Amino acid sequence: MMFFRALAASCLAVLFAASPVQAQEVSQAEIGGFLQQVKSCWALTPDDAASGLSVKIRMELDPAGAILRTEIIDANKSAAGRHIATGAIRALERCAPYSFSAETYEQWKTLEIELQP
Repeated sequence: MMFFRALAASCLAVLFAASPVQAQEVSQAEIGGFLQQVKSCWALTPDDAASGLSVKIRMELDPAGAILRTEIIDANKSAAGRHIATGAIRALERCAPYSFSAETYEQWKTLEIELQP
């Protein structure tokens, strides 16, 4: 499986799954909407924002945009890193379901998201 990266905000990057021959891509409007939705649900403290830490999460979604599974792929092992990682997971769960086009489900059913306050 290949991934392509979408950067729509300084604090968020999303990798969408992509087959070698892509019939349709996820639109920039959908990517922007997803990132804004996640950002609006992520409660950050001033210390989080100043930490310079990030967390990488893999999530699987069903066709309706509900989360099936989340997994922390990479996070700082410090207390601050754990705090940021658990806060990011909570934000993703709180904001679900997500709205993407049904025609592009193969591209967004598995997302790798890097979040940095």
